[in-house]
Order: sequence, then C-alpha cells, then structure tokens
Amino acid sequence: MSGGKRNPVVVPPENDDAADVAMPWAPRDRVWSGSKAESRARAWADGDPVRLASVFLYRRPGGNPATEADYKFPVADIVDGRPERVLHAVHAAAGRLDRAAIPEEARRRVKERLTRLYHSAAEAFDDPAIKPPWE
Repeated sequence: MSGGKRNPVVVPPENDDAADVAMPWAPRDRVWSGSKAESRARAWADGDPVRLASVFLYRRPGGNPATEADYKFPVADIVDGRPERVLHAVHAAAGRLDRAAIPEEARRRVKERLTRLYHSAAEAFDDPAIKPPWE
C-alpha cells in the first residue's frame, strides 16, 4: 500500500503535551530511523517549540520546550517539508513505553495517544489488524 489518507496539519496546543495526533500519515512502508527523523524535525522546527513538540508524544513538564533532550517518543518524520506520522515510529514508541523514565500519569497519557494513533492508522490504511499491543 502506498500511503494513507492526507489530512491538513493541525497546529498542536502550546503545552507540555503538545503532540499533534491528527497530522497525516506517511506511506505505510516508510522506513523509520528515529535519530534521522529527530534531526529532520529539529531542522524543520527551526527553534519553534510548538513545531518541535508536534512530532513527539511527550515533553518533560517544566523543561525547556526548545531543548530536544526533553522530548520522547517521536512518531513523525518530515516528508517533503511537512510532518507526517510514521507507522513504524508508532510501533517503536509503543515498544519503549514501559521502559521509559517518565511519570506514570504521563505514561498513561502517552499510551492514550498511541492508542488513538493505532486506531487512526487502522482507518487510514484500511487495515483493522493494526492495533496497539495492549489491545
């Protein structure tokens, strides 16, 4: 399958949980490299913390929103100059969730966002077998 449905980019709220879970999906087979995606996200954000936060599911509360070290769980990559969710990134984030050094309340919120992303991917890729590992 070449890709999912395209949706307009929604600007995330400006807070410590600013991830945009409504942005479009990259093609399902897009290769994921977290370090390369994070580098592209930093370049794309160009110092804008709201843009940077939009590709991550977690930002350390009270941390410097412009400091990429405070972010965890990247789930998007920059494709043709726009952020798009990457299914392999969602799988990687779900696999790391239980091992992450974050507060339990934050873990619960990230898990909820991941669940929404899995359901969105199932719809976008017309594949009901796409489910979070905890379902």
